Amino acid sequence: MKIFAVSFIIVWLIVGLFFGIGGLTKLNSDETLDNIQKKEVELLAKNFNPPLNVDGVTISNEYLYQIYNERHGLEKYFVWTVTLPKFTALCITAMSFGLLGALVAIIRQLSLAGKTIVEVQYISLPLLGILTGLVVLGISYLLPTLITKGTNEIRPITLMFLCLFCGICSDNFYKKIENSFDKLFTGK
Repeated sequence: MKIFAVSFIIVWLIVGLFFGIGGLTKLNSDETLDNIQKKEVELLAKNFNPPLNVDGVTISNEYLYQIYNERHGLEKYFVWTVTLPKFTALCITAMSFGLLGALVAIIRQLSLAGKTIVEVQYISLPLLGILTGLVVLGISYLLPTLITKGTNEIRPITLMFLCLFCGICSDNFYKKIENSFDKLFTGK
């Protein structure tokens, strides 16, 4: 039973890290590409003579070179972040960070609370973490629209770490949400 539990946790960890790192890399890459776009005119003026040939791709200026460098690794190692719609990739990344947060909670139980591997909830807690990431993503879209007029862009990297922290404390997170909704609807 111990080997099964450890194996389950390791699989959760590998899946969470793969999709979490991939999604976070995509989010960071999007910000970098935005910065490159802002310098497009300046970078287009820096021509390469002769043009570079990188992996069969002809690159004639600094702008194309920086775009290529930013996208190449992402497309090679985390192709799902490029092929899926942006919102789908954001959902997967949020759920991955919720999962990683739940794994932190499990490891905390193992190391600080003195529980054994078979005592921790190695199936249900990670599933709860995944769903917590999705809930936090939903709340991050809901709250700004309730508070402000217009559209405010969600800071994706901040959101991912919020999903991680809420995944770590998912039991307290859901209690706070329940209390907030009780106060909202009963006025108490």
